[in-house]
Amino acid sequence: MSPGDAKTLRSLPVEACIEAWDELEKIGKAKGKLKEAVRELCLADLYYLLVRVCGRVDMLPCRQRPGFIDNDFAFERCREVQENPDGFLDLWSREHWKSSIITFGLTIQDILTDPEVTFGFFSHTRPIAKAFLRQIQREFESNKVLHQCFPDVLWGEDTKQSPKWSEDDGIIVKRKTNPNEATIEAWGLVDGQPTSKHFKKLLYDDVVVAGSVTNEDMIAKVMVEMERSYNLGTTPGVKRAAGTRWHFNDAYRTVAERGTFKLREYPGRQGGEEGKSIVWDEATHSEKRRNMGPYTYAAQILLNPKADALQGFKREWLRHYREIRQWMRMSRYLLCDPASSKKKGSDYTSIGVIALGLDQKFYLLDGLRDRLSLTERTARLFDLHRKWKIRHPVRYEKYGMQADIEHIKTEQERQNYRFDITEVGGQTKKQDRIGRLIPVFEKGDFYLPEHLYYTNYEKVTKDLIRDFVEEEYAPFPVGLHDDFLDMMARILEPDMTLIWPKEQKVIEPQRTYRTQSSNTAWMA
Repeated sequence: MSPGDAKTLRSLPVEACIEAWDELEKIGKAKGKLKEAVRELCLADLYYLLVRVCGRVDMLPCRQRPGFIDNDFAFERCREVQENPDGFLDLWSREHWKSSIITFGLTIQDILTDPEVTFGFFSHTRPIAKAFLRQIQREFESNKVLHQCFPDVLWGEDTKQSPKWSEDDGIIVKRKTNPNEATIEAWGLVDGQPTSKHFKKLLYDDVVVAGSVTNEDMIAKVMVEMERSYNLGTTPGVKRAAGTRWHFNDAYRTVAERGTFKLREYPGRQGGEEGKSIVWDEATHSEKRRNMGPYTYAAQILLNPKADALQGFKREWLRHYREIRQWMRMSRYLLCDPASSKKKGSDYTSIGVIALGLDQKFYLLDGLRDRLSLTERTARLFDLHRKWKIRHPVRYEKYGMQADIEHIKTEQERQNYRFDITEVGGQTKKQDRIGRLIPVFEKGDFYLPEHLYYTNYEKVTKDLIRDFVEEEYAPFPVGLHDDFLDMMARILEPDMTLIWPKEQKVIEPQRTYRTQSSNTAWMA
């Protein structure tokens, strides 16, 4: 077998592969062509390039290091990535060589294979992207084996020969063409993307970080800027993305759902918290979980931002109805959890009409989840009260009621339409309060409409049910908002006296028929 027989080389198991390296290097040395053999092996085998040439011995399977289990994970991922390098969103557990293989190793191999290639590196901010560039830059500067084997690609020790060789401007290897783009350039998504650039390959690594999931606006901004960056690729451009989860609704989730990238996932355990470990032994997993905390461990290691947190809601528990005709026979309650601000990113005003059915189940009849002023909020409250002919006192969140009540009373006088309002509060934590809904949904005792459309404060038509499920129900307890859930949970307050409707027995009036001899007119 020759080094150029890449297919055969990559089909070997790890032990046989390493033996093949040794044999091929031995043969090359005997023929006086060791540099040529190493060069061919670097181009043929990503794992060889990383382990043997770049010195990444930490990726060898037989490390016998404390905290690690003996497996072929790094070897297998090199094979997989080299075989299918483009179009994937690679979400791997933290410290599982994701960036080492994809951003570092594969990029170097691509440049050695084709010095005319251009890469645009994108991270959340430019300093993060520069760190990835700097790692490759230093490898090109200091790796003597690469210099000896690829003199046609890499500059000599005096890197001043290169037209560009800095973190700010990017780096340029030896190439015949002179495009506007450097071989590698590092840019940030949210702090200044370039203009008039067209890279042959776009690479995204760590575009989602802790600071990018602090609120709804930041999450949305990452997605918007990522979409904008796609225009910086050539046609047809090639995209690669690598990262680790930080939040249930982060940009990685959106990208995967849209199919912009094919998803390739490798959590630290197969099958969740109790599953088989991939790289670390059990003691290391326990230490990671203890140091990181359950939520961060679940997001960063298990790639599931909900795992190991408070029991949440499951999609299979959702029940929907199309139409309710007999709502007048139900007990109907109006509940309101107001928010004081209309600013983007603030909490939502949540108002709901919840009915108790004859079947002893809960039904959401109507509602809104929007950012409203006091005037708008009051108007909608009155509208829902009139529409559904509410007979019970309105349940109004205590702290919001203190600010709203005077205006509501004024409107009651002005409209000559009055109803009682009861303030609700209590010492129960919000998360615990919402938790009361979990067994109700689990038993299938809470029904939602299939859709509930409304026009929000930005004049955009929204489906409240879709937004509620995706932004509150499914991500709980780690979602950015839980305002509608909290409003719904008020129906289960201990001081809430629920009046369940009873099936009304229809008493048929007794009909008295006269005899035919006296009167037969009834037969007509």
